[in-house]
Amino acid sequence: MTKKFQDLDMCDPKTHDDPWEMLEYLRENEPLYWDPHNELWYVFRYDDIVEISRDPETFTSTEGNRPHLPPDPSMIHQDGEAHRKQRGLVAQGFSPKYIRQQEPHIREIVIELLTPRIPEGTMDLVEHLAAPLPMRVIGDMLGVPREKHASILELIDKFLQGGQGPQYVDDAVNEAFGAFAEHHEEMLAAIGEDPQGDDLLSRWIRAELEGEKLTEDQLLFEHTLLNVGGAETTRSALSGGLEELARHPDQYELLYQKLDDREFVENACEEIIRWVTPFHNMFRTATRDVEMHGKVIKAGQMVGLQYPAANRDPRHFKDPYKFDITRDFTTKHISFGYGSHFCLGASLARMELRVALEEFVSRIKNLRLDPAHPPVWVSSSFVRGPKSTRVLFEAR
Repeated sequence: MTKKFQDLDMCDPKTHDDPWEMLEYLRENEPLYWDPHNELWYVFRYDDIVEISRDPETFTSTEGNRPHLPPDPSMIHQDGEAHRKQRGLVAQGFSPKYIRQQEPHIREIVIELLTPRIPEGTMDLVEHLAAPLPMRVIGDMLGVPREKHASILELIDKFLQGGQGPQYVDDAVNEAFGAFAEHHEEMLAAIGEDPQGDDLLSRWIRAELEGEKLTEDQLLFEHTLLNVGGAETTRSALSGGLEELARHPDQYELLYQKLDDREFVENACEEIIRWVTPFHNMFRTATRDVEMHGKVIKAGQMVGLQYPAANRDPRHFKDPYKFDITRDFTTKHISFGYGSHFCLGASLARMELRVALEEFVSRIKNLRLDPAHPPVWVSSSFVRGPKSTRVLFEAR
């Protein structure tokens, strides 16, 4: 191993600030890497992540999916029959029909966010569009008053900090979870004993499968998971995607010309999600000793699945470091995970991204980065995406 990539602390946010040279080296030369600082294994190749993700008996989620953090009662920490039942209950709130019904409202929110910005000819893609959009969508689906959305978003950012490892779980993270639990209880009290509404929490409370319902703890942590996963995926993909389109004006204009081609727009969304890859990793724990790439993952050791490296694996993606909204996806990206734990909210995230692109591109031309305010990305070993991206433009 070259000296430059020895002794990496993979939980340190700074390790991932500009990760591509490191990830390429590890994927091609150290495809199973031992992080001595955190006593964690990492894999980087697409095929290795698929192999691990499709074998929950050998690589379990029940010990937690964040590094050395205990599991909570949400479905992402279940496997087998327990996972099937809990995911089935949660899915009753995310029926395809229910998600399709959200599109007009999502479009209204996007237009509402864009309208005051377009005359100004400038905006921060994160602050003014990508962060508030999913929070409003999810908040409205849950029945959260609009005046509380900003405070909930602040709590989510604290959760994401803690997801990097136990050394990042400070008092502020614990206080944030306590505040969210109080918010959850307030919402349950507002729903009352007879949850007949069409809001997502009421739908989850009513959900029943094979005589079972979600427990109080499961309901709290599914509520938390929805806010964390739902807010971050769209925020990062939308802001990061538009940032990259600003660097490729030819592709931005091609997207404008093809806005009536639904298949083309959806393909552009997939390239954006591949390119950004909003989450660095999820973890599994080996239930037995496993040999891989000439090394042994011992029973009880955790393995991090590095999704950004897999999404640029040349074994599956031609010219993987090229941003191309016309890409032929003979291999699907792995940004939403793989196998039984494939992201349940993927269809909602894709819809939010597609609708936002349609409305943004149809209203804005000559999109370019603001040279006075270079983009700043979040420094994290858990999530990937812009923290601030200022752009300039003209109205169409």
